[in-house]
Amino acid sequence: MTTFVDTNVLIYLLDEGAVHHAWANDQLSQRKEEGPIIVSDVVYCEFCVGMHSREDADAAISQLALERMGMNDDALYRAAEAFQQYKDNGGQKKRVLPDFMIGAVAEIANAPLLTANTDDFDGYFPTLQLIAP
Repeated sequence: MTTFVDTNVLIYLLDEGAVHHAWANDQLSQRKEEGPIIVSDVVYCEFCVGMHSREDADAAISQLALERMGMNDDALYRAAEAFQQYKDNGGQKKRVLPDFMIGAVAEIANAPLLTANTDDFDGYFPTLQLIAP
């Protein structure tokens, strides 16, 4: 089974002092036995913010044996629907659209998402399986 990974999980995997480092490592090992672990375009972009170079980001993803997947129009449209629902519900934050894109790509692929930020997805992606600490 394919599993998608959220940016925070990548950060936990690389930071041995992170509170969820052990959980992230355990999940990565377990999920790899079931199928590929996917880094979506949005997660890749967010992950690159904390890296010194593109080469460093690519090396980290390669070292973790993760795969990349581009977004499709179905996922992008689903993210827009979730964002509109968020706004209709009175949501005030402006930076949630990337999270909705992350959730939508996993939901459209009918694959679980490894994340420590379940609040970003709860209520907006009812069919998305979240795997969290």
